[in-house]
Amino acid sequence: MTNECSNSENLFPADNQHEIAEKLEIELNEKNQEISRTNLELNKKNQEILRNNSNLIKENENVLRINNDLKEKLQKIDEQFENLQQDLNLEKQKNKEIQRLEIVSQNLEKNLKILEVDEIDINTINAFKENIEQENCNIDNSPTTFALNDSKSLEKDIVKHIWIVVGLDFGITYSGFSYCHVSDKQNIISNEMWPGIVGLFKTNTVLQYDDEYKNVLCWGAEALRVRPTRKNRKQNSEPVKLFKLCLGDSPSNLKPKLPINYENAITDYLLAIGKFIKETINRIWPGIDYFEDVLLVLTIPAESSEAITIYTQENCNLLQSVTEATTLYCIKNELKYEMGETFIIVDCGKYTIDLTTRKLVKNDPLQLGKFTAHIRDFCGSRLINEEFIKFLRERLGTCAIDKLVENNYDQLQYMAEYIHHRVIEPFTNNDVKYRYELDIEEVAPTLLQYVSEEAREIMEERSWLIEIKYNDVKKMIDTLIDRIIRLINIQFLNNKENCSTIFLTGDFCVNKYLQNRIKEEFSHHVNNISVPACPEAAVARGAVIYGLSMISISTILDDTEFDGLEPDISSKVLKYTYGIQYNRKSGDDITHNGKNCKFKTLVKRGTVITPEQIFSFNFKPESNQTRLSFAIYYTRKYNIEYCDELEMKLLGILNIDLSDVHLDNGSINFELTFGQYEIIASARNENRQEHMTTFCYPDDDF
Repeated sequence: MTNECSNSENLFPADNQHEIAEKLEIELNEKNQEISRTNLELNKKNQEILRNNSNLIKENENVLRINNDLKEKLQKIDEQFENLQQDLNLEKQKNKEIQRLEIVSQNLEKNLKILEVDEIDINTINAFKENIEQENCNIDNSPTTFALNDSKSLEKDIVKHIWIVVGLDFGITYSGFSYCHVSDKQNIISNEMWPGIVGLFKTNTVLQYDDEYKNVLCWGAEALRVRPTRKNRKQNSEPVKLFKLCLGDSPSNLKPKLPINYENAITDYLLAIGKFIKETINRIWPGIDYFEDVLLVLTIPAESSEAITIYTQENCNLLQSVTEATTLYCIKNELKYEMGETFIIVDCGKYTIDLTTRKLVKNDPLQLGKFTAHIRDFCGSRLINEEFIKFLRERLGTCAIDKLVENNYDQLQYMAEYIHHRVIEPFTNNDVKYRYELDIEEVAPTLLQYVSEEAREIMEERSWLIEIKYNDVKKMIDTLIDRIIRLINIQFLNNKENCSTIFLTGDFCVNKYLQNRIKEEFSHHVNNISVPACPEAAVARGAVIYGLSMISISTILDDTEFDGLEPDISSKVLKYTYGIQYNRKSGDDITHNGKNCKFKTLVKRGTVITPEQIFSFNFKPESNQTRLSFAIYYTRKYNIEYCDELEMKLLGILNIDLSDVHLDNGSINFELTFGQYEIIASARNENRQEHMTTFCYPDDDF
């Protein structure tokens, strides 16, 4: 043990231990000094940061104070502006009301003087009429106005100061106008020069706003037909379209989701196209006073609600239904028809297909009966665009097209319009070797970056050219044509009389393939299948003809032969019970010995009804049904269960087509409307597809 200790002491001598301790002490002191210096520097930096932070806090407080002061001042300015705006509006309303009251007062004085005359001759009556006309014309310095045709209070006095008549076709997807000088009534001109496009009778019913959707940057074709660029620029504001669908009782699933109020969009569009019409008229006839010498006729759907009528009447002078305007144009262009002839108008629009049956009541002057059958289907040539997009998805991939829709919808729209004008419209079905090469780099360059690697390799080998063949185009078009043919067949089933002519109008009817298919299908049903000149402009030109007729009083529309003859019937008591056949299973016969044809009562005998009163029944068809028939029966019995019982009589049948079976037609609302002279049967599904036909009252229930 002693030896071990001795060896340990030898390993660490005392002197060495002392030196090591001193070195360690020195190193520790140096480290301590270094740490002290570092700590001192950090303290200085910390103090500097604290000073800077304090200064920033003071500056921030100062900025906040300034910002609050500015907000208060801005709020005061806004309040002052609102007060000023309210004062201005009140002043305008006050002046407007004063002006109106002055005019009314002046005319009352004139009319009172007229009424004081003992003997009222024809000149006195004319003076009284002129006073009333002057009152209608002077208010608000607006163009000449007339009462609504549907109200049957249309002015029939000659409007001597009108020189130009303009017909405006305000459509869901496209709009256009035609015009004519009253001294040259045979020369109706349709506008073909639009901002951004030339050579077409219509422009797009579309608006392009700024990023805040406050100001209209462009409208019509310019809002959509922007030539594509290679830049990957995502649109901040999407084009606003289909806003006219919101102006009515359409189901919510058909109304578009708009970034602005639909009334503002409609107003902005009518203002834009109205300004363009004014500029066009002033350019052609420089001496014309637009607000004094021009009559503007606006067309509206025949089934428009009262809200639509009131709203559009605020933006125009004279309203006319689309179907009447179209019929007028077709008949005026072919003056070979005789009194009593019945014809079908097939209007092939972009968004809707409308079929209407009319009868020529009188030829000179032209007199048309009410339409006796009507179908409206929300399909139109947009179905072709949908088929074209399916075609692109098959070639380029669904993901790529979805990204194009999301980020660059304008390029997809441009491509669809491009194909429609270059491929769809001229397609004739005569050349089975037909080929068309679509250059994706030219019409949709942004699409190149969205395709998958696999699709990219294939497309690069083909120089980004997509070949569209005969069968491809035929498949796209047949989807719509087959549907139109089905609807025409239904219309023939619902007609009560044989038709002599089918008129084809609308944007898509210029397609020769459509014309040939319809001639093949229905040439044995009618004597003539006619496409009038410029069918795309039929509505606008018909509106001009209608306006001219109001000036010359050479044409009387609709059932004006009954004007002054219609009894004022406030109510009547039904002598029969009315209802429809309601089968337990689809496909059952109208009558069946097995009592499988249930009778659904809609209104019972003895019910007091008012004119145009509606009785309805709602039900859901079977999922696989593509066609449906409503058999309407009447009987003197009060309670009845089956349609084949004694004393049951068939009033008529309404046939409907369920083309949207793949979209789920949803429930169908069937209605019986008891009018003054006829019973109207109509059906509408949740997709807004409509069918209507009319029946005469039973002889002893009229």
